[in-house]
Amino acid sequence: MVVEVAKHINEIQVLCEKHKVKELSVIDNPTLQPDQVHFLVKFSANISTMHYADNYCELQDGFNVLFGKTVTLWFEKSFPDLQQLEEVKKSKRLLFEV
Repeated sequence: MVVEVAKHINEIQVLCEKHKVKELSVIDNPTLQPDQVHFLVKFSANISTMHYADNYCELQDGFNVLFGKTVTLWFEKSFPDLQQLEEVKKSKRLLFEV
């Protein structure tokens, strides 16, 4: 999955800049659905609450089109199990950071 993602690094960076992403990492963890692309995302703090959901959905849609498959965007708070979060953090690879 990481190789597939690396092929699109320039497009990923454009989408991140457009949608005010602060940090984006690809998650390479076998406990998550292997037929999907999984990203751990942090948005910039200056996105208004009113635009946050639209920004999230537009970013996810952009990734779905780019990869031609379902892309899941995760936040650290998405993982209720702290052990799974720690495993994800160990398996992530940074792609974009502001």
